[in-house]
Amino acid sequence: MTTTIGFSTKTDVTGKLEHPTKQTNGFKETLLAKKQNSTNGNGAHDANDDTGRIEYVSLSQETRRRYLNYAMSVITSRALPDVRDGLKPVQRRIMYVMYHGLGLTPSAKRRKSMKVCGDTTGDFHPHGDGAVYEALVRLAQDFTLRYPLVDGQGNFGSVLGLAHAAARYTEVRLQAIATELMSELRYETVATRPNYEGSKEEPVVLPARLPHLLINGIAGIAVGMATNIPPHNLNEIVKAATTLIQKPDTSTAQLLRTVKGPDFPLGGRVVTDRQTIRECYETGRGSIKVRGEWQFDDSEGKPSKNRLVIYSVPYGVSTNPLMESLGGICEGRKLPQLVSITDETNEENGLRIVLELKSGSNPESVMEYLYKHTPLEQNFAYNLTALAPDETGVGVPRRMSLKEMLQHFLDFRLETVRKRFQFELDQLERRIHILDGFALIFEGLDRALRIIRNSQGKRDAAEKLMAEFPLDEVQTYAILEMMLYKISQLEIDNIIEELREKQAAADEIRKILASEKKLWKVVENELEEIRKEYGDERRTTIGSVDDIAEYDPEAYILKENTNVVLTREGWIKRVGRLSSVKSTRVREGDEVLAVCPGSTVDTVVVFSNDGVAYTLRIDQIPVSSGYGEPLSKHVRLGDGVELVAAISTDSRFTPEDDTESDEQTPPPYFLIVTAMGQVMRLSLSGFREPSTKNGRKFCRLRAGDRVVHVELVRFQESIFLASADSRILHFGVEEIPILAGPGKGVIGIKLDKGDKVLGALLIGRPSDSLKVINTNGTPLTFGQMKYQMTSRGGRGVRTSQRNGFAEIVRPDIELVDWSDLES
Repeated sequence: MTTTIGFSTKTDVTGKLEHPTKQTNGFKETLLAKKQNSTNGNGAHDANDDTGRIEYVSLSQETRRRYLNYAMSVITSRALPDVRDGLKPVQRRIMYVMYHGLGLTPSAKRRKSMKVCGDTTGDFHPHGDGAVYEALVRLAQDFTLRYPLVDGQGNFGSVLGLAHAAARYTEVRLQAIATELMSELRYETVATRPNYEGSKEEPVVLPARLPHLLINGIAGIAVGMATNIPPHNLNEIVKAATTLIQKPDTSTAQLLRTVKGPDFPLGGRVVTDRQTIRECYETGRGSIKVRGEWQFDDSEGKPSKNRLVIYSVPYGVSTNPLMESLGGICEGRKLPQLVSITDETNEENGLRIVLELKSGSNPESVMEYLYKHTPLEQNFAYNLTALAPDETGVGVPRRMSLKEMLQHFLDFRLETVRKRFQFELDQLERRIHILDGFALIFEGLDRALRIIRNSQGKRDAAEKLMAEFPLDEVQTYAILEMMLYKISQLEIDNIIEELREKQAAADEIRKILASEKKLWKVVENELEEIRKEYGDERRTTIGSVDDIAEYDPEAYILKENTNVVLTREGWIKRVGRLSSVKSTRVREGDEVLAVCPGSTVDTVVVFSNDGVAYTLRIDQIPVSSGYGEPLSKHVRLGDGVELVAAISTDSRFTPEDDTESDEQTPPPYFLIVTAMGQVMRLSLSGFREPSTKNGRKFCRLRAGDRVVHVELVRFQESIFLASADSRILHFGVEEIPILAGPGKGVIGIKLDKGDKVLGALLIGRPSDSLKVINTNGTPLTFGQMKYQMTSRGGRGVRTSQRNGFAEIVRPDIELVDWSDLES
């Protein structure tokens, strides 16, 4: 045994090193004792025995060597992720145990987190189970990961800053997206290595089918280096990756046309200029500023200028410490305009911190103060450092650009797909080889059966068959183990058919393996499948440094004239010019409900029959010559909800709010009619600004009631109400009350039991008439001259004793000729 001892050496006046034995007498005695032990019985030193041998080295060099070994161990085995699968070793081992060891797939029953942690530490990760559980918890937190990998049941912490429950109380299984990291393990696509005790094998890296490092991000602190990669939107990252496949010379700056920036789980707004963001992604290092987002409170159906709602916070900020910071400012009266702060965060409404301001306060100046003095504004330090693959397979730490990270993943993905196809080809060739033997033996089946019958056992039969037929040992033993029923004509036909199918499949795989272009196409197609399966919209908005002073979103919108087309089944799109309603494309069985002209800086209000209105910015509605997009991608529609109408807020088509009016709620007003005969009017002023996805209430319905008609009141003076029981009531619009907010309205028409209102018609011209189709399919027209105005609340006139009304025929949609307006 060789003992290494380090010394702090020093020199004498001649510059020679002092001998290290000149330390203490005790040390001399130790050296002497060891020297005696290392000699043989005759006092001579045994050259083959190094027991007790002491090697003198520099203390600084030995310290450096051992510290570097420790540092590399921390870097490669604990703190930094691999650029290929985006996981740290502990995360990779947790995922592998859950998938391969415990089978906790998305369809499996959840198991205790303690079981996962125990198997991980016992088999692969010999560290504290507390650290393993912390890593498992983070994999399940939807406020930490943009796309959580673990489906947890129980308390896994919250954005409030509350701690998670112990491992014995929580249960876990994998999310569907997590299986995309490991689904190709069975194809032997990645290398494996023994675990710490050599009893099992573990993968060096997982065969990830998606660029996980970029979409979920990661943070880690090693020795002398760190990493801090933000999460990104899966749609954007996959599109950038496919762009790089198609055009390998694409630069990072060009990729940033697709990748707008980080996309944090809790939203937030990036307020860093594009040049700085570009430098971060090109150099792999930098800093960006992220702010929480706010809006005026519209919970009461009308935006309140004195109540602000903070609905997103920067990444990593917990609301409880934030509330403490805001509360300290409010209680200390450091911001006189701030009256009170309330945390209304819950599962239904999400993050919601309400700020009550003094009347007349400037909300922008209040928020600027809070951004500066609370965690509502944070700097996120970019550090795109990860382990890049090298010849050793361990990986070396490197700071990379966005393009380099994507290229490393794509190269790994190409190699993984190649290995997967090669594995499948090997399997096919082994099966083809056996099937060839089956087909060959069938030609001489009688001879083979005689040989087997006259053999002295399996080995003897195998040798005689190989001597009689051109078979190898694998084919021969497969034949001997074949069941007797497989020698029938039907079964051999199946074997021949299987052989042809396997050969065709093998030929197709050989073609793919022989072409780099085809392999890349497979990688691209699979990435596109991942994007379609798991992609979603951005949560983090991208601003600029101008936001820090004052941000006007309309200043960045290209103002242009357009038409918003809404269909009955809830598809919405934006088209420039529309010659006729029939010329626009709609899905089979669907029809156009409304065409709203307007400018891209205005909004459109969509009304549903459950009494909720959704206000959308026109510029955010997709431009399409096809069907458009489902409205449900932009708003949260209730189950079974139908759309009723849509109104543009463009002042050229909808009058602006009359602020000089003596009314408590300024005109213009829109009319609301329900199936139970209730009517009301409401000011449009509270619905002009964009709403949240949950929309705004405009009508409070009774149980079983629904809205059947919504229309902007312009110059019309009277209204027709028509019921299913063929009743028509004609009365003045002025009789319909104007409500200050969402309500139940008043009785427009009294209905018999089982009757309901089908629709309404506002009348303002002599030619206006109500058109209906009765229950036997006959179209009918009712003019205002025949049905004179009466009072609201009557039973109306019964127009038929035998037939009822089936539906109201809507007036033709009037289109705007933009050329006349623009000229």
